[in-house]
Parts: sequence; C-alpha cells; structure tokens
Amino acid sequence: MITASAVVPASPEAVFRFLSKLENHWHLADRWIDVVELNDGSGRVRMHGPLGLRRTAKTIVLDAEPDHVMHGTAELSGGTRALIGWELNEDANGTGVRLSAVIEHAALPDRVLLTLGGRRWMEHRFAAILATLAQRFS
Repeated sequence: MITASAVVPASPEAVFRFLSKLENHWHLADRWIDVVELNDGSGRVRMHGPLGLRRTAKTIVLDAEPDHVMHGTAELSGGTRALIGWELNEDANGTGVRLSAVIEHAALPDRVLLTLGGRRWMEHRFAAILATLAQRFS
C-alpha cells in the first residue's frame, strides 16, 4: 500500500465536491501528469516519473460515498493495476484526507521500479498532491 495523509482546511462536503470533478485530480498532480482523455468518471493520463520514465494509465471511478470516500482504479500500460482511494474524515481543522493506492497486480518492470525506490517516490508524490489540495482551500 502507498499512502499519504493531510488535513485540508475545508469541510468534507467542499473537498468531496472538488474531488468529484475528475479533471480536478490532474490539477493536483502538476507536471507529473498529462491528461490524454477525460470522460465522465474515467480518463486516460500520461504519468511522468524520474529519469524520463512514462506510463499511460486508464482511470475509472468505481464508487463514491458523498463527503466520505471515493474509490477507483488505475490500469497502466503493461498490465499493472492499482486501487486508488480517497478517504475524507471530519477534523477539528477541516477535513482529514487520506490518499492511498493498493497495487493489485504489478508487471515485472513496475515491481522492480517499486522496489528500487518507486514506492517512496509515489508516497512523496501523494504527499505533494495533498499539499496542493490543502493550498486550494487556504
């Protein structure tokens, strides 16, 4: 599991409203993600990593419980698949947000990358995404 948590200075309703628009997710990831295609509840994105690595992922929103949770998948070219989760909990300072990815299947090249520092890099990216989300509401 790859995870990061932060407190966002806004209500769970406001954070969920922002996250429920899929195009907003890509604004949080800055230069690391380019949108290739965006549809209602799904999309294709090109992810850029260190050392010029690139992957294309098909993303799909699977379910959402307003103001609490949103789940989806990211399927990478090459067969790697992850479950993505956004969990929102009321906090005295706004909303506690937890972003996580559970790797269901990793193709051999992605297993190697995760072992050689990719997991730590992704955790850092998730923390940066949550920091950008918090700044949007500051």
